[in-house]
Amino acid sequence: MNYPATPDEARFRLLVENIGDVLWFKELDPPRFSYVSTAFERIWGFGVDELHRRPALWDECIHPEDRKAVSEALQQWFDGAKADYDAHYRVIDRDGQVRWIADRGIILGRKDGKPYQIGGIARDITEHEAAEAAHKRLAAVVESSDDAIITLDLEGVIQTWNAGAQRIFQYSAEEAVGKSVSLLRPPEAVDDEAVFRRYIRRGKRIDHYETHRQRKDGRIIDLSISISPLKDAAGHLTGFSKISRDITQRNVDRRMFDRLLEAAPDGFVILDALGRMWLANARTERLFGIPRKAMIGKAFEMMLAPGERDRFGNLRQDFLARPDHSERFRGMELAGLRKDGGEFPMEISLSQVETPDGVVIIIDITDITERKTAEQTIRTLNAELEQRVQQRTAELMEQIVARRQLEEEILHISEREQRRIGQDLHDDLGQQLAGAWMMADVLQRTLEAERSPQSAAAQKMGELLQKALAQTRGLARGLHPVAPEQGGFARALQNLAAQSSELFGVKCRFESRETAPIEDETAMMHLYRIAQEAVSNAVKHGRANSIRIRVTKTALTITDDGSGLPALAKSEGMGLRIMRYRAEMVGSTLKVKNGRTKGVVVTCQFQPTLNHAKEN
Repeated sequence: MNYPATPDEARFRLLVENIGDVLWFKELDPPRFSYVSTAFERIWGFGVDELHRRPALWDECIHPEDRKAVSEALQQWFDGAKADYDAHYRVIDRDGQVRWIADRGIILGRKDGKPYQIGGIARDITEHEAAEAAHKRLAAVVESSDDAIITLDLEGVIQTWNAGAQRIFQYSAEEAVGKSVSLLRPPEAVDDEAVFRRYIRRGKRIDHYETHRQRKDGRIIDLSISISPLKDAAGHLTGFSKISRDITQRNVDRRMFDRLLEAAPDGFVILDALGRMWLANARTERLFGIPRKAMIGKAFEMMLAPGERDRFGNLRQDFLARPDHSERFRGMELAGLRKDGGEFPMEISLSQVETPDGVVIIIDITDITERKTAEQTIRTLNAELEQRVQQRTAELMEQIVARRQLEEEILHISEREQRRIGQDLHDDLGQQLAGAWMMADVLQRTLEAERSPQSAAAQKMGELLQKALAQTRGLARGLHPVAPEQGGFARALQNLAAQSSELFGVKCRFESRETAPIEDETAMMHLYRIAQEAVSNAVKHGRANSIRIRVTKTALTITDDGSGLPALAKSEGMGLRIMRYRAEMVGSTLKVKNGRTKGVVVTCQFQPTLNHAKEN
C-alpha cells in the first residue's frame, strides 16, 4: 500500500531529482539498488529501471583499468580499514564515452557488525578532471621550460617562479616570490618594468623586447622578453605574465658574426624574398662606393649595370623556386655598377636560409677585375707564345726538311756510287776477268794438246779466274741489286739469300707469300738495303747460323737464331738508325725485337699501296 508523500518528502524528492549528482541507496545481501536518482540516466546513459533489474550494471560500466581499485576501496571500507568511501574512477556510458566519477558513500545500516545497507552520491567530474589534467600539463610545460616564466601582480611583485627562472637568474623560488621584479634590474638601468606595467594596464602586449638583467652573481645577461596581461573570470586585470629568454650567447654569436662579416674580404648582401637589401657589410660599401644606409630597403638590381638587371631578377626567381639546385647559382659573373657610374666585373654566389621572418637570400660578391685583367694578360701571352711556337715549329720543320733532303741526297749519292762501282765491276773488271778466263781456257786446252805438264796449272788458273768472275758479278749485283729485267724485288732478295749463304757460310733462305710486285725502284732499293743490313748484323753481331728472309704483301721480315739484342744497349747503332731512316723514306714502320727463344726479328711493315708509289 502506497502512502501519499508528505510535503517534506515531496520537496526532498523534487530536490534530488533535479540536482546533477546521482543519489543512490544499495542493499548488499542480496545486492540491489533500493533507490537511484534520475541523473544516472544522464551520466551513464542507461535507464534507472535497467539498473534496478540488473544491479551488476553499475560495476560493469566501471572502466576495466579502475575496477580493481574500486573493489579494494569498497572492501577496505567494509572491513573498517578506512572510515570513509571516497573513490574517483572512470565509467564507460552506453555510447562508449568515458566519464570521470567522484563517488562518496556512507553506511546506513549494520547487522551483526557488518554493513548491509549503504548509500552515497556520485558526481560527474569529467570537465573538472579535464581542466585539472590541462592545468597539470601546463604546469609541467612551464616548469620544464628553458625560459624563465614568472607572474607578477599589478605592482610588479613576483607571484610565481619556475625552474627556468631559477636557472637563468640563479634565485630560488623562495628567494624571488614576494619580491619586486626590480630585484633583477641592473644598477643605474632605466626602470623599463614601470613602462611595461603602463602598457599592460592599457591592455597591450609586449613581444620579444630585448633588454638586460642582472643575475644573482652580478653578471649582466641579455634577455628577450614577452609580456601578456592576466585577467580573472570576470575579465578584470589582475597582473601579467612574463617569459624571458636568455639570448646572451646568441648575441655573442651575432656580434662575432657581425665582426666576421665586417672583416670579410668579399662583399656580402642579404636580401628578403622580394629582393630588397636589409644587410650589407663594409666591403660592399667599398666595392660600390655607396653607403649602407642608401642600400637598405632598395632592390639589389640598383647595384648592377642596366643590362644585367633583368637577368638577375630572373635568376633570383629561379633560385627561390629551385633551392635544390643551388650549385647552379654559384660563381655567376655579372657587371656591377659603382656610384660614379663605372662598371666592374664581379662574381656572385647565392644561398638561401629559412628564418622566422621567411626565406632570405645571401649574396657573396667578389670583385674579379684583377682576375679578368690577369686572364686577359694570360690570353695575350698565350697568343704570343703560340705565335712564337708556330714560328719556331716552322723553322724546325724547314730544318728537318732540309736535313732530310740532305740525308736523302747522301743516300742517293751513295746509291749512285754503288751502282757506278757495280757497273764498273760488271762492265770493266768483269769483262777483263771474262777475257782472262777465256784465254786461260784456250791456254789450258793448248797445253793439254801438247801434253805439257803446265796444263794442270793452266786449268787451275782458269778455275780461279772463273771463280773471281762469279764473285765479281755477285758484288756487282749486290751494289746494284734491283733490276726489273732481272726479276725485280723478289729476285733481288733471293739472290741476297744465296750470296749471304755463300759469302758468310750460313744457312740463309728466302720465302715469299702472295708477294705483290713493287714497281718503285727507290722503295725497292731501300727495302733491299734494310734486308741487307739486317742479314749483315745477324752474322756480325748475333753470330747467327740460320737466317730467314720473308716477304708478303705488307711486310718484310728477317729472322735469325743468333744471340739477340744486348740487354744493356742504351742507344742504337748507326746501322739501325739508317734502317729506320730508310723505312721512314718509304712510309714504313720498322720494329726490331728479340725472338721468343733466341735471335732477333726485324719487321718492316709497309703499305699495300707501296707498289703504286711510282704511279702516284
